[in-house]
Amino acid sequence: MTNAQHRASIEEVLAEFDRRQDILTALCAKTKNLIEASLQDASIPYQSVQARVKAKKKLRAKYLDPEKDYRCLDDITDQAGLRVITYYEDDVDRVSEIIKREFDLDHENSVGRRETEPDRFGYSAANFVCRHSAKRTSDVEYKKFAGIVCEVQIASILSHAWSEIEHEWYDLKDAYPAEIKRRFSRLAALFDLAGSEFLEIKKARAHYEQSVALRVEAKVPDLPIDAVSLRSFVDQEPLVAEIDKALGSVLGVALSQNISDSQLVYRSKALKLAGFETLQELSGALARFRTAIPEFVRRCKKEAVWPLSSASSLPKGIRLHQLAQFSVSAAGVDASNSYYKEFGFPPGVNLVRQVAIAKEIASGYSV
Repeated sequence: MTNAQHRASIEEVLAEFDRRQDILTALCAKTKNLIEASLQDASIPYQSVQARVKAKKKLRAKYLDPEKDYRCLDDITDQAGLRVITYYEDDVDRVSEIIKREFDLDHENSVGRRETEPDRFGYSAANFVCRHSAKRTSDVEYKKFAGIVCEVQIASILSHAWSEIEHEWYDLKDAYPAEIKRRFSRLAALFDLAGSEFLEIKKARAHYEQSVALRVEAKVPDLPIDAVSLRSFVDQEPLVAEIDKALGSVLGVALSQNISDSQLVYRSKALKLAGFETLQELSGALARFRTAIPEFVRRCKKEAVWPLSSASSLPKGIRLHQLAQFSVSAAGVDASNSYYKEFGFPPGVNLVRQVAIAKEIASGYSV
């Protein structure tokens, strides 16, 4: 009897699977790290990359499934499985391109994004059966994984959530009454609609941010300060980088090239409390106080107005925070108290001296 005709017994399959546990576990860990590094390099946001070796109980059930014709352990391609969970549906396609680039695919057993019937909703994912390339397995770190396949699944976070909910009772759903099945279908449609709506909102947000960036670049007058306009302003205004650099030198810390959405919300609120309503006003103040802001920070640091900071770096756009501080301090103690009431009074700050320093520096500049 040839190997092609022989069907391994379940005992033989499970024994071979036991012998492979260590290599499959190592494959999952190494492949997970590779995928994460590849996604980060491509600047593709993702919720998580999960990896697992198939449970022995599930492998047994799959091999013995009468609807399948498995002949040996290698016929089961998801012994090592990984799942990439993205935030949005369109990122599934972007991640798929990464997988196609980084691995050798078994095209016959791989499935791109599943297209469901128009009247059906539910789980939609891309599924790839793949192995590390010959080039990669020539490296000593990957040599032991040569020829071993794994399954990489890519799904959006909503699709993944639906899969987890559905999984518990999927095989039995036909046994339930029509009303329960109808409600199940409605719920599947809601998940599908939510995924589409989130994607449309993402596109609308990107379009809006692009339009704001163009208006900032064109220096449209009276453009209001908010978190969106402030990001474009920070990225485009040369004075921002100039004063940031000066502040970094004064404080003796590095300045990050990034600023988070939450920091932008904080900065825009601080600037409005300091009396700035438009980017035009902000730009004018930065030009007027381009040397005053670093001097204000230098004096406050030298005179120990502020407690020592252990921060090794500061976020991009820190000068906007310092401009707000300088402006309210120059306006007096009452203005400063009102300002800090909104944000919480900084512990250890000598507010009276901070106000005196700001007023002294501001007096040298024309209003």
